[in-house]
Amino acid sequence: MKHVYDNGLPISTILADNVKDQYQRVQGKRAALILIDGFLGNGKTTLGVHLSDYLNSLAGFPQIIFKEQLGMGGEQFQKTLRTSYERRYPTTIYDEAGDFNRRGALTKFNAALNRTFETYRAFNIIPILCLPNFSVLDNDLFNKGIPRLLIHVDNRTGQGNFRAYSLYRMYYLKKKMEKLTVKPQAYDLVQPNFRGHFKNLPPDREAELDKYSTQGKYSLLIKSEAEAMGLETIKTLSEKTGRSTSRLRALIRKLGIKEESTIQRKKYYPQHALTRLNGYLQNQTGHTWKK
Repeated sequence: MKHVYDNGLPISTILADNVKDQYQRVQGKRAALILIDGFLGNGKTTLGVHLSDYLNSLAGFPQIIFKEQLGMGGEQFQKTLRTSYERRYPTTIYDEAGDFNRRGALTKFNAALNRTFETYRAFNIIPILCLPNFSVLDNDLFNKGIPRLLIHVDNRTGQGNFRAYSLYRMYYLKKKMEKLTVKPQAYDLVQPNFRGHFKNLPPDREAELDKYSTQGKYSLLIKSEAEAMGLETIKTLSEKTGRSTSRLRALIRKLGIKEESTIQRKKYYPQHALTRLNGYLQNQTGHTWKK
């Protein structure tokens, strides 16, 4: 099976041209964010990889390395942003991967994204966000004119199909969605700027992506289960007490606090660990720490 079109790319020429426009926009020190949304199984991540590969080629880099430019969930995404900045990659992908099913994940993600674009001139990167529905994003991002291209994928057959929308038409989509019970119906009510197609990844690269994606989703599942059980990691304990992780590890050993479980070499502590740590720290300093 041929994995590129006659233009030598796995995406329609009109999409490649529009992505190149965003690349040139960023080179001019202006912010640009590409959004890909749609239901599960329609090829959001595949298309994200195609666009990132193309952006890498424009900047003189080879195809993306998944662990360096594809973040499965918010924490990985922050790491890929940092890696991309350090290595001068032009793009990084965020794959929601069930992230928003975790408590407060959407609020935290929007806050982190806003902070990213507050310092955007230093990054010079085009993030590509793969989401179930783009309307989950904070309105502040749109008010600042940061999202420049929305690609809605649907009806995937032997190839992927998409409809693309400018920022101007995203506003109309958001307005329609506010009034609709079934939000995706808005895509049938707002004319796209253009339509097109994209190919599947070659089998070896698709297998590599599936393996990487599955590992990332499994890690998110573990975190979600731990949160539902009220378990704490050393990182969350650090955030809630305002103390460094190294200091807390020493205190945990001193107080004889035992982990509830160890998953993927990460220790999870019961809720009473935070109570004991806060009690000890309060006795030592007379200060009540965050709950």
